[in-house]
Amino acid sequence: MRFDGFEGNDETKRLLSSYVDGGRIPHALVMEGPQGSGRRTLARLLARAAVCSSADAKPCGCCSHCIKAAGGNHPDITEAGGEGASRSFHIDVVRQIRGDAYVLPNEAERRVFILSGAQGMTEQAQNALLKILEEPPKHLVFILTCESRSQLLSTIQSRTVTLTLGAVEHDAAVKAIMRILPKTTEDDARQAALVFGGIIGQAVAGISDGSFRRVLELAPDMALAVAAPDELTLLRLTGRLEKDKETADGVLNALSLIFRDALVRRVGQADDMSPSPQAAQTLSKTLTREQLVSLIGSVDSLKRARRMNINHTLFLTLLCSRLREAAGR
Repeated sequence: MRFDGFEGNDETKRLLSSYVDGGRIPHALVMEGPQGSGRRTLARLLARAAVCSSADAKPCGCCSHCIKAAGGNHPDITEAGGEGASRSFHIDVVRQIRGDAYVLPNEAERRVFILSGAQGMTEQAQNALLKILEEPPKHLVFILTCESRSQLLSTIQSRTVTLTLGAVEHDAAVKAIMRILPKTTEDDARQAALVFGGIIGQAVAGISDGSFRRVLELAPDMALAVAAPDELTLLRLTGRLEKDKETADGVLNALSLIFRDALVRRVGQADDMSPSPQAAQTLSKTLTREQLVSLIGSVDSLKRARRMNINHTLFLTLLCSRLREAAGR
């Protein structure tokens, strides 16, 4: 299988290639990964490969099926849903898909349904989908995308093959960012790849919408505020995230890098990765090794909470309390 323009995630690509090249694509797959990890891009690539008529590597990009699929008008590829987190994927949509699924393909050997943002399906909608996943027609392929398979019913999970997408290796992420945004400097691309944890889509969006710059401005001040004598400074800074959810993930990653650099400096080394070596240097002198280790662990737990779609206001409250506690304040 060909993955033109899709970087990293080599193990997932190897697994998909074995399915496509062996002519044994599972009838239902879940592509999980954080927002911006390319789950919908990969779903569309797999859909094209599923309908491609080439005898060589798929999708070939040249056959009539690939051309129609690339244009978004292949009659045997249907996309539904969206990438929002809200429960907006209603049962009526799934019922329509379930009815259409039994119709034989128009032109290709398979019919493919991409259900983007499957975490947005109501429980009733998932149960409606389950009925066709239990005994699917041979010509049918379902591709569900979501942040985590845990957001789906266990009965859906048990009847699908899960493919996990994650961070892209740093140099590959930098090249991808610069290819997508050719006006971006290499320094910015490298820093964005670090700040957004190797998630190319988040880095590209962050540079484009300005949230990358907001992270660079906010994270160092927040890191220093964690160790400040009073809590008010940190509360004021986190207040700037109340209406800026897009910046929160970047801030968490940047904080993790700053605390990591501070820890490295604390043990007598210098290997800066964070957007603010100055803040890391200050914290290395202010906090103990144990406190810095605890802060890194607290940031990791906050990241997990974000992935589970925790209420944003509650998240900001936890951010303040957990980081201050970890810093012994």
